[in-house]
Amino acid sequence: MAVLAMWGALGQMVRPKEVYYAALSGQGLRGTAVVLVLPEGLEVFVYLEGLKPGSGAYANHIHFNRAGNANCREQNGDQILGLTSLVADANGRAVAFTRLPGVRLPEGSTYVNVHANTPTPVGASIACGDLKEIVGGY
Repeated sequence: MAVLAMWGALGQMVRPKEVYYAALSGQGLRGTAVVLVLPEGLEVFVYLEGLKPGSGAYANHIHFNRAGNANCREQNGDQILGLTSLVADANGRAVAFTRLPGVRLPEGSTYVNVHANTPTPVGASIACGDLKEIVGGY
């Protein structure tokens, strides 16, 4: 349902040059990330469910590396584009929107990583998804 809401919001905006999608999963969590590549920069929507209700904010990023081969399995994205934190609601769901003016999606493969918020504010990976371009589907 949240994915449909995101796509509904997309219909009200300028047609993107490219659209990328990631199915997020890990540690009993599941969700979606959508990245719109627009002439003026990136817009990123992230949705995650299965969090502990009311458990606070979770850092999340688009990860990449200079070699252009970053992926969730290897967790080898040593550079990041910061995204708006996800904040778990009373049902353990979180949604965040980030606008990154003037930013381009890095060349090569990238992934969206959601981090634990304990024991540090940006802890280990708890959910991840490799970004794939949606071709002709938007």
